[in-house]
Amino acid sequence: SSTPGEVRPGATVKLPRSLVGSVGLLRLASVFVLISLGLMAWGILHPRPLPVIVAMSVGQGIGTLGALIFFYVVLRDLRRVLRSAKAPPPSLRPDAPSSED
Repeated sequence: SSTPGEVRPGATVKLPRSLVGSVGLLRLASVFVLISLGLMAWGILHPRPLPVIVAMSVGQGIGTLGALIFFYVVLRDLRRVLRSAKAPPPSLRPDAPSSED
């Protein structure tokens, strides 16, 4: 028997749907960008070597990750909308049951 929270080898880890959905990913992206902005502001307000190096390396990396997550969500949602626009309505599909019967 396994204890709660124990991960077995080969088991898949399921993330909460609120984190994987568009809104959850956008929240995560905004947190990353805000952290990046804070690090950049720290580098500007305290122009010493360590804050500037952290802002230019860590801050840029976190901000870029946030931007990539944002663009991923935009492209994923755009693909979904375009795909649903190409599909014919259910009443026009050949395999749909006819209401005239």
